[in-house]
Amino acid sequence: MDFSRYLVSDLLARPGSHRDEDVAVPVRLSSDSVTVDGVATGRLRIEAAGAVIVVRGSVAVPATITCSRCLVEFEGELVTDLTATYGDPDDPDARPISGDGRIDLAEAVHEELAMVMPAAPVCREDCRGLCAVCGSDLNVDPCDGHEEPSSSPFAALEDLFPTE
Repeated sequence: MDFSRYLVSDLLARPGSHRDEDVAVPVRLSSDSVTVDGVATGRLRIEAAGAVIVVRGSVAVPATITCSRCLVEFEGELVTDLTATYGDPDDPDARPISGDGRIDLAEAVHEELAMVMPAAPVCREDCRGLCAVCGSDLNVDPCDGHEEPSSSPFAALEDLFPTE
């Protein structure tokens, strides 16, 4: 059964009519830091504007996210607003209405969720990340055993000359 296809022929027969639909669209996405393999759900308004169908609303899907600072994996959610047009021959971005009077929301939902995938997600705003010297998680272990690096541009030369 295809959960992403919705019958709109009844709306096309009555321009100006609309209905609200609870939608559930299977989605699979992944990047270096975000993995989505679930069902995007939301409430969408499907509206007939003449021979064109306009879909508006928002969808959300659970995601497994890896923090870009501390590399801890956590569960989150991708949420996006969706606006899609179907059947408009004058709009190059419009999607087709099938011959049986259905629209397929899968591609529109997939594209919009892909656009909101964070490039550098963080587990929380005050995440301290990893220690640059030993790699420990600074949120868990303060890692106080390292000396502060010198801010001098000549600090690297210090190791070349023995101290007397």
